[in-house]
Amino acid sequence: MTWEEYLKHMKSWDQVTIDPKSFLKLEHATPVTPKEYLAFADRDLLNPDARGLVNALSNAKRAINCQITSLLTVLGLQNSGDLQTKLQRFKQIGILASRVSKKISRLERLLDNQFSKPSLEDTENAIDIATLFVEATDKIFQEYMDAWWVTKKGCAKRSGAHRYKEGNKTFILNNSLPQTAYSDGLYIQYDHESGDYGIWGYLEDQEVFEAEVRCGSSLDIELIKCSVLTPYNASDSELKNLADKFVNDISDKQGLLPAVTSDQE
Repeated sequence: MTWEEYLKHMKSWDQVTIDPKSFLKLEHATPVTPKEYLAFADRDLLNPDARGLVNALSNAKRAINCQITSLLTVLGLQNSGDLQTKLQRFKQIGILASRVSKKISRLERLLDNQFSKPSLEDTENAIDIATLFVEATDKIFQEYMDAWWVTKKGCAKRSGAHRYKEGNKTFILNNSLPQTAYSDGLYIQYDHESGDYGIWGYLEDQEVFEAEVRCGSSLDIELIKCSVLTPYNASDSELKNLADKFVNDISDKQGLLPAVTSDQE
């Protein structure tokens, strides 16, 4: 079965929902974390002479650049281009509000004036903006959904499943394949080593579709967005709304690696 054919089946379902299977904590890709650079900036500000202000401003900039580098790296996104290009990648996956992006853009112009002595007010504003950006994006490192189902509401689960509960979430014990499965649904799993997503489609208790997703593709962006925007403690109504949006948003996205697709019916 092709991806397009499977999507038609999904769109015919009366209701869809997301069933998260596991979350993980992501590690920063740099030896010094953004929060450490912010702490350095705060200490530099204790001595508000020329040296202290310059150092504080520089560490605020490092905090922003460090967070950007870590996020793009752990999410498997391109870490190239100027600051605006990189911020646009965050906006694509819904993790950066326009107001924060505008503040960072204004700060970039201040930082580019590298041979002037910054004022105390400008330096404090720079640290505040850097702190706002780090805090606004840091939640991604704390809870990243790396395995989930998109399935029909009320769909039967396949027999022989091994599951355990933690709060209101059900997790798979066997992570190698989607053993805990639904008779009808799309299973998505992130490969921590390769940075790729794998997807499996099931209909009437049979696997009818399997594929890998190319890193950086438009479909990959949608999967990352779902991983990032699904809260660990999401309510049933939130999961339903997220699933509706997910099915709608992936309908015209490209990015499957054809060599590993399956023609099983």
